[in-house]
Amino acid sequence: MAEIRVLDKHTAELIAAGEVVERPASVAKELLENSIDAGATQISLSIERGGIRQLQIVDNGSGIEPQYIDKAFIRHATSKIATADDLGHIHTLGFRGEALASIASVARVEVVTRTENDEFACVYRIAGGEEQGIEPGARGVGTTITVNDLFYNTPARMKFLKKDASEGTFVSETVLHAALSHPEISFRFAKDGKQQFITPGDGSLRSAVYAVLGREFARDLLDVDGGDELYRVTGLVTPPRACRASRGAQHFFVNGRYVKNRTMMAALENAYKGTVMQGKFPGGVLMLTMPADLVDVNVHPAKTEIRFARESDVFDAVYRAVRGALATPGSGECRFEMGHTAPEEIKTPPTTAPAAPPPAAHPVPGAGGFKTVSAAEYRAMAGLVKDIPARKLPGAAATLTVESEKPVYQVTPRTVTPLAPLASMTGEESVLDILPDIPEPEKPSAPQQCAPAETMPEPQPEPEPEQTALSALPQAEQTTLTPPPATEELRLVGEVFKTYIITERGGELCLIDKHAAHERILFEKLAKDYGSVAAQMLLVPVQVNLTAAEKLAVLQNTELLADAGIEVEDFGGATVVVRAVPADVAVDDVEDMLVELAAHLAEGGRDALREKTEWVLHSIACRAAIKAGDRTGSAEMLALAQKIMDGTVPPFCPHGRPCVLKLTRKELEKQFGRLV
Repeated sequence: MAEIRVLDKHTAELIAAGEVVERPASVAKELLENSIDAGATQISLSIERGGIRQLQIVDNGSGIEPQYIDKAFIRHATSKIATADDLGHIHTLGFRGEALASIASVARVEVVTRTENDEFACVYRIAGGEEQGIEPGARGVGTTITVNDLFYNTPARMKFLKKDASEGTFVSETVLHAALSHPEISFRFAKDGKQQFITPGDGSLRSAVYAVLGREFARDLLDVDGGDELYRVTGLVTPPRACRASRGAQHFFVNGRYVKNRTMMAALENAYKGTVMQGKFPGGVLMLTMPADLVDVNVHPAKTEIRFARESDVFDAVYRAVRGALATPGSGECRFEMGHTAPEEIKTPPTTAPAAPPPAAHPVPGAGGFKTVSAAEYRAMAGLVKDIPARKLPGAAATLTVESEKPVYQVTPRTVTPLAPLASMTGEESVLDILPDIPEPEKPSAPQQCAPAETMPEPQPEPEPEQTALSALPQAEQTTLTPPPATEELRLVGEVFKTYIITERGGELCLIDKHAAHERILFEKLAKDYGSVAAQMLLVPVQVNLTAAEKLAVLQNTELLADAGIEVEDFGGATVVVRAVPADVAVDDVEDMLVELAAHLAEGGRDALREKTEWVLHSIACRAAIKAGDRTGSAEMLALAQKIMDGTVPPFCPHGRPCVLKLTRKELEKQFGRLV
């Protein structure tokens, strides 16, 4: 049997340091948290060679008393907690008491600190865990910590570090997160003598975002402000048109602490369903404030992984807050009102307040919620301040959701029109009745100029004056496609594979997926008319066989389906009968549509009402839209192209697929070698 031995102090400290200090960014994070806990209003951090050669942080916080400075570098020594009970309601960023000890064991550290009551500063040096001495110094109130030669005594760790530029980027992200989480503090970050950014510290999150993430990102951000007494969600999010190709622009904070949490990420992205294209992700800065006893931050030494006591409540709070932000005018979201149910959703909250969380052992000032306090304030509240006689320095003297109620659906009488026999309709006559006529200036020439030479004359579409306008939708700000100037005319070139419409406008060649484009237009119309969708009574009701779970889900949502134009009744056994559907849905698609809806309603029992409603409208629009391979007249194709290209609706279908692909003349000429 191998010999079991107790490791020496130095080796044990190096092993422990590996859990806390992985790279220079870990050092920056721990020191920044200490400065914030010290009540600093100005923090400056500078690095050389990615923070490996030197990392220095300067703050104007409360400083460290001389009698405590050597104890601060002892492992598990902290001023922020006293007993195990304090771990259940942590109100400071740091609390483990491992940071300074871990940093000092793998680097050369110098601390210059002074409190308000001290006449002069104290200089303390430690390298590789061994004290180098303490002496008087000079600086204002606050602390300066300089970390030199990181991992000088652990070459194995140095070998796995990345290039200086990469390590510097990690440090920059750490400072960025600290600046976003505390906009009331002015942060300055410099790399190799060059200033990277500085935040004003005016308390405005938008100002901090502008300073660290840039003007382009901050320009169109939407304000988020929602939640209840337990879960408060604030911050900024991107409009749907400004979503990115990655999740790199998502920043989440819980009680002022930067975290990586899948629950908040899922809630954010679910709030954007139906408004962003596939492969695009929303960005933003979200702040969740909640009682400290409902979140566990003591999961990992890095303190970026947390656990919630009520995951579903957090999800709902973030989801509703973001949806509320997207519903504001100018957000660019594809919004719709719940028809006649809209007034029902506006209700005064109940007078009875929700049950308050259990009181903390050490109450924090402020009504409900969470309040960040400095280490000194927390020590005073917790009774951790003890009078310790001052120790003289060598040569000098020293001193110190409510979840919203489900709307009540009241089906109002609607006028239904009998369905015309299918035999009387041909492919040429199935004109897009939801599309407007060709604009007035183009009426005389559109059919002759835009149609290919061999096309047959097309019948004029029957006007539907009640259904032509999409006035309830936001205007061009919904999409990245800008409305063309009045001088630029959209010209129909033709169609390929009976699926894609080819158009020309200015110097752009556009390919339009006619099914996806028609589906988006139908969805917008259904959303606008929700609650009063024009339905057609079926001459012969359609019987649909379902499973027991699917039938139950359909019957439980009959009012939701009725508002979308679908009338369903129980027919006994495993069968339901469909008596009316939206006017755009063909009879042949009724059974498949209801089976698809029933399966989703059965699986998504916990989905919010709005999410179910949107999915129902998606399904109806998909079934009613032109199918790939269907024959489409030139007038219909031009009207469809104009509607999707004028910037009125987003250029992607409700499921997130793109409707339009653009190819500029310059790009085309490069392909043919005309341009180099």
